[in-house]
Amino acid sequence: MVVLIVSILVLSSIVMGNLAFRSGLGVKRWAVLGLVMGPLSYPLFSTHRRFALKRAQGDNCIQLSL
Repeated sequence: MVVLIVSILVLSSIVMGNLAFRSGLGVKRWAVLGLVMGPLSYPLFSTHRRFALKRAQGDNCIQLSL
């Protein structure tokens, strides 16, 4: 049971680090958060990524997604 939990936390850390790298966010910060919180950190990451994108674009910009 402990091995399963540790493997899920490590896998979550790797995935969060990869997502942070692809989004241009701090890789170490999100990898550690993924290691500590596991898959529960993904909604927090999604919100942070959306706010960072909105902050970088400004207030009067729109984003078209295809």
